[in-house]
Amino acid sequence: METDGRVRSDTVSGRIRSLVRFLTPIVRSLAGVAVIAVAVIALLGWSGLRMYAQSAAGREVVVARVVGVIDPAVSQYVDRVVTAAERRGAEALIIVLDTPGGLDVSMREIVHRLLGAPLPVIVMVGPSGARAASAGTFIVLASDVAVMAPGTTMGAAHPVAVEGGMVIPIDPVMMEKVTNDAVGYIRGLAIQRGRNADWAERAVRESMVLGSSDALRAGVVELVASDLEDALGQLDGRRVSGPWGDRPLRTRGAVKVEISPSLAELTLAIVAQPAVAYLLCLVGLVLIGSEVFAATGGPAGLVGTICLVLALVGFNSLPVEKGAVAVIGLGVSLLVAELKAGGHGMVAVGGVMAIALGSWWLFPDSGPTIGGVPARLDPLIMVGAVGFLAVSTGLVVGKAIGTVRRPAQTAMPLPGETGFVITALAPGGTVSVRGEAWSGRAIAGTMESGQAIRVTDRRGLTLIVEPLATGAELGSAVPRSE
Repeated sequence: METDGRVRSDTVSGRIRSLVRFLTPIVRSLAGVAVIAVAVIALLGWSGLRMYAQSAAGREVVVARVVGVIDPAVSQYVDRVVTAAERRGAEALIIVLDTPGGLDVSMREIVHRLLGAPLPVIVMVGPSGARAASAGTFIVLASDVAVMAPGTTMGAAHPVAVEGGMVIPIDPVMMEKVTNDAVGYIRGLAIQRGRNADWAERAVRESMVLGSSDALRAGVVELVASDLEDALGQLDGRRVSGPWGDRPLRTRGAVKVEISPSLAELTLAIVAQPAVAYLLCLVGLVLIGSEVFAATGGPAGLVGTICLVLALVGFNSLPVEKGAVAVIGLGVSLLVAELKAGGHGMVAVGGVMAIALGSWWLFPDSGPTIGGVPARLDPLIMVGAVGFLAVSTGLVVGKAIGTVRRPAQTAMPLPGETGFVITALAPGGTVSVRGEAWSGRAIAGTMESGQAIRVTDRRGLTLIVEPLATGAELGSAVPRSE
């Protein structure tokens, strides 16, 4: 039994190491790309890609563009441009907004930053055809001055539950709670900024939507402007008040300083997606585990570490259960232990169950939300990832168990095994035993090619042989041609 276990473990290790040798050049290439990407993000990302209009002197207006879903990357971007605008002593910050909505937690972070901004913040829904739906409505109402371009809309802020990108039903009691919470929040913003609080409530309760001209008449926004230049012209001389005091805006002829999202923020926009962060976590743990199981000199471990770090960055921006990450790590460790120790599959079953449990627990109901309602990870992604790990491990373990059922053989032929002479032994030559060619030496005299022989001993890698005595033995040893 001990010999069988050793043979099975060696066979599995050999298969895995062969696969690792095949993948090593590919992994090294990926590792190089990943290292370069991380270096670029570190060197350029946090400073941002900025496009500055050249001017020797004059007033500045900082411009930021928010396009797409409101997520942690957008929240980080808005926080950075507010800080940059303050440091530059800008006259105002203008956020050009076009969004279908997004995560509740990110929206509230942006609103909090705008309410406490040390300079006037203007939010413009634009260009024509843009919208400020759901979370975008809250952001518009939090601005010091709200502007809309012709042909734009805002509203439809009723909470919805999202799972895997699809709207799903929710318990009526829970829906009433999150709706009332959103109503109280949006009314407070509208009242604080002197806007139509009744319409704001209807935008949440009834998903009302207004176009630019209707929003202006309803007292939801202050201006309708065809483009950014038109907005700057209309804003000039308008009095605003806030932490900076009460003063008129001086925006006509101001230099526009546009700050784009940094590489780090663009990266965060990707890794902060629940599905991406989850898959990066699994891939990172599996690659690190493979490095522990069959050392490749670093590439698998390096790429795995980068994937895991990116996953943790994403998790840091998404409320997750830290215990669930630990359970997933335990599950992957059990899978690696199964492959390394060469068990009978029970440890692997426990590992798959742990990964499945951790995956289900990773994003709880108190996790990322849209309009106050949880945005859950698509179950198909969880089932696919866990199923792939289960099937892959099962195939390797199955091959190992199949190996155990085959009789073990020693590396060298044993005394008593038979074969035939390939090249004449005089007294040395070549013989065939087990269908393999070996150096042979006659125990006495010479032997002709094709003569049947029996192994009597060995010296190093040379077999000591003698001729077979009977014709029956000769017939069993020498291959016959059909």
